[in-house]
Amino acid sequence: MTFIKNLFKVLFEKIRGSNHDFFLSHKYDFIKSYYGNTCLDIGAGTGRFSQFLADQGHKVTLVDVVDKRKVDLDLIHFNGKHLPVDDNSFDTSLFMFVLHHTNTQIELLKEAKRVTKQYIIVGEDIVESRFDKALGNIHLNTSPWARGNDSFKNEEQWEKVFDDLELTIIERIRIPRNVYPIYPVNRVIFVLKKDS
Repeated sequence: MTFIKNLFKVLFEKIRGSNHDFFLSHKYDFIKSYYGNTCLDIGAGTGRFSQFLADQGHKVTLVDVVDKRKVDLDLIHFNGKHLPVDDNSFDTSLFMFVLHHTNTQIELLKEAKRVTKQYIIVGEDIVESRFDKALGNIHLNTSPWARGNDSFKNEEQWEKVFDDLELTIIERIRIPRNVYPIYPVNRVIFVLKKDS
């Protein structure tokens, strides 16, 4: 198992270092009409996608618990639970494949709902089998980011979370497992709208 873990770690580092975004068309091209003028990138990480959004003309604010930026955009540090911004400050908030790295998913989604005027975009790895769960555990154990406990969900579980928080799914972009063969799990990007 150590060999496989190390192999994945090396492969993740190689791909991460390549600066290639395997999901760019899914994260932007297919849903660009939902990105408003102002965007809050929650769990922005290196800021690579934030920079892409800024290059497209969006005003982007990065928020994260650690500073791992590789871009020249401002970052707001936060405690992982409460977003230090005013209510309805941003047209769109996004979580791009970060919620499985935290144990405070519900709190963060509530906070995103509080600070967002229109849309919340959530991209997540979807765990549908024991194989997916094993891949997810390898991912969390080799990732430079934080690790959530039992934080992966299947699509139905995410639907329930969103429904409980009165967030309506208005668009769903499925990313098949073969798009990123090094970590082959299905992914979904949910576009959510706050219920009135």
